[in-house]
Amino acid sequence: MTAIDPGADIQLNPGRDEKHADYVTARIPLAGHVSPDWLRCYRKLADEQQDPPLPALAEDEPDRSWIIVRVPVTITGERLRQVLDAACDLIPRADAAEQAPSPTARAEAIVREWWAARRG
Repeated sequence: MTAIDPGADIQLNPGRDEKHADYVTARIPLAGHVSPDWLRCYRKLADEQQDPPLPALAEDEPDRSWIIVRVPVTITGERLRQVLDAACDLIPRADAAEQAPSPTARAEAIVREWWAARRG
């Protein structure tokens, strides 16, 4: 089960984008490492968030994995808390998505069940 590492510190990095808008990037430490499949699942879940899109992603680095949230500095405090909560709420969903059978494996299982039923 993937979890935030409460014993590690977050990292905060201010910056400015190509449109000269100021932002801050929060890097939330995870305990240990996650798999490339988990990273893919997390990114897909974050991309599916709408109204507005969730500015979050996950990365695996040599020391640990991170949830990364980048927001404009003009964001309200309440909205920033909502974004951070939503980014963290995707962690167990990514765990579940990673464990779910792939669409190919699911389709193969259905074909095998169908074939077994046809054979009697």
